[in-house]
Order: sequence, then C-alpha cells, then structure tokens
Amino acid sequence: MIDRFQAAAEAAGAVVGRFPTLAEAARHVRETTGGPVAASELPDAVRKALADLRFASPQEYRDVRFGLSFATAGVAATGSLLLELSDPAGRGATALPPVNLVFLTASTIVPDLQSLSGTLYRLLASHPSSYLSLTTGPSRTADIERVLTIGVHGPKE
Repeated sequence: MIDRFQAAAEAAGAVVGRFPTLAEAARHVRETTGGPVAASELPDAVRKALADLRFASPQEYRDVRFGLSFATAGVAATGSLLLELSDPAGRGATALPPVNLVFLTASTIVPDLQSLSGTLYRLLASHPSSYLSLTTGPSRTADIERVLTIGVHGPKE
C-alpha cells in the first residue's frame, strides 16, 4: 500500500521521501530547511525529534520557506493526506510557506477514501469546530482562463 500511495502522490506532483525511523526523517527536515519553519500541530515525538529547529511564530509564516505538518492518514488510491487543522495557526503553517513538509506514518495509509470514514467520524466528533483537509500534491488552480497555475492557493511543493 505504501508503494501505491507513493506512486499516486508523485503522479499528483508531490515528492515522497521514505525514512525507516523518525530520527532519520527529522534529520532530513533539519538538513532541508536550514532555518525557521512554520508548523501546524505536531505530535510530541516529532517536536522532540526537531527540538533544535526554530519554529516561526504565526506572524512570520509568510516569510519562511518551509511549513511542517503531520498527516493523520494517507489515501493510497489518490496519494492524498488527511490533515487535522482545527487550529487556525496550523492552517496558516500549511498554506503560506511555499514548501510544506508532511510527516506521515506508513501504518496510517488506507486503500481509499471510503476506508477513512471511521477516522473522519472520530475526528469530526472529537472537536466542536473540526477543520479537516484532504490534500493531494501541490496547490493548483486553473481558475483564470483555464491555465494551470501551481502554488497560488497554497504550497508549490
């Protein structure tokens, strides 16, 4: 299922890196970013692995190159990521920087959207103002004269 997710995500324009441990993924993030990052809510283990990284304040999100987020699940059929972004600052961290790096645990990848129904129900029921996002590849639109543009409404990468 991991290979299927990766193929679908890459077909949508995403770049997928696979790391055997959280420590290796965190090292890649530190080497890639090299400076402050915007971040949505991250699990404690991820924050701890990135403890030496400087996290930007929401006021700085427009000025940083990289955003970090953690996906609740992945959808193999489409290469989509399910992000729980109920905190408005977390939405900004995933939408304003031109590059969004997303942690996804392989065991949370499901075959198709229908397989996410239980997770969606649980997340929507757990927070009175839940905000969930299914993201597939870089932001893209063809609103203006049907010309495809990447990165207008969110990250280019």
